[in-house]
Amino acid sequence: MSVSIKRTALAKRPLGRADLKPLTDWGDGRPGTELNFKFYRQATNKIVGISDDAATFLGKFF
Repeated sequence: MSVSIKRTALAKRPLGRADLKPLTDWGDGRPGTELNFKFYRQATNKIVGISDDAATFLGKFF
């Protein structure tokens, strides 16, 4: 499989591991918690799907 990625916007504010690390209550349903799980709790080098809420949450950073 080959994946091409094109940057279409610059970040408006940071969103790194330190920002997502406190979001660990897996049952809270927050988009930040979903991203913490998918980015940092699952195996690396993986393509994952995210919910519409998580996509909206990420959109606030670009």
